[in-house]
Amino acid sequence: MKRFAGLLIVLALSFVGCKIIDDDLSVCGVDYDLLYEMKLVTNVQMTVEEKLGDITEKPIADSLKQWLAPIFSGTAHDLHMNFYAADATGELKQNRYEIINASQKSYTLYIPREDYLHMAIVNMDQNTNMSIEGDAYAPALRVAQRTGDTLVSHQTAVYTARLPMSMSDSVSLSFNVNLYMISCAVALAITQPQTAIPPMRVVLSGTATGFNVRDSVFTFSHPSLSSSERVMDRCYAMVALPSRDTVASGMMPIKRQTASAALWELRTYVTLPDGKVTETILSVNTPLKAGTLEIIKVQLNDDGSVTPVQTTQVGASVTLDWKEGTSHEVEI
Repeated sequence: MKRFAGLLIVLALSFVGCKIIDDDLSVCGVDYDLLYEMKLVTNVQMTVEEKLGDITEKPIADSLKQWLAPIFSGTAHDLHMNFYAADATGELKQNRYEIINASQKSYTLYIPREDYLHMAIVNMDQNTNMSIEGDAYAPALRVAQRTGDTLVSHQTAVYTARLPMSMSDSVSLSFNVNLYMISCAVALAITQPQTAIPPMRVVLSGTATGFNVRDSVFTFSHPSLSSSERVMDRCYAMVALPSRDTVASGMMPIKRQTASAALWELRTYVTLPDGKVTETILSVNTPLKAGTLEIIKVQLNDDGSVTPVQTTQVGASVTLDWKEGTSHEVEI
């Protein structure tokens, strides 16, 4: 019985020990207020209106706005929060997960008063093409696109944040965490009105396959092919990761580009009434950036090829009577 009483005393002392030993509560922890806020880089609605402002293009603009609305809503569904040691180890110290369904969220975190590197990732749960890898250590944390042949368009736009949190010598107990989109969107718009559109498939290539959150660097570990969704008969669109900003040293040009190395490509495959397929590779040498929407306007020709209009930044290469296997990893 005396041993049992002694145990109760020890437990009681350990419970109040944080106040006795350390008046700033660094051992037990402190309540910190974090405000998470989504930051959109581009006004997508304005981009659509600028690129598709002709009266004949209004049906495309209206359909594209509706398709893009949930993706560029600036709303977070799920929030993954990791807190890493600020030292060289970068070891994970705390992690939290919340469903917020909002453009901003105030969150109170009870955590020991130390220095941390905080990293957050948003909108992963409903995106079957993407996953979180290496979350045990800060240098390894990345958003990775799954491998495969031709992937479908990403279902959500992914956001990330990184924030050094100097808590050990700070009197502030509040931190603002700005989340920025790492995804982007591409749309192909056929400009002729009242045109009978034959069966078509549009594929995006040359985009990143991952994103290192700590270093804010996109990675290109394997070929990336993303298939579009049919927004309407004259418009196809997809969500993916960005392209390279510049042609990397020693980088080989993308398929069939010998004069210049394109940063990314759109490939169209049009099936004609006689069953033949025409492939057009649209090569773009301006970067596809995170948080943006790029619209490529084209004219559809009788032979199934497409010709870019109102731009000098897009080159075209056409293969009539295209056969499966003559282009890199494309399945139709």
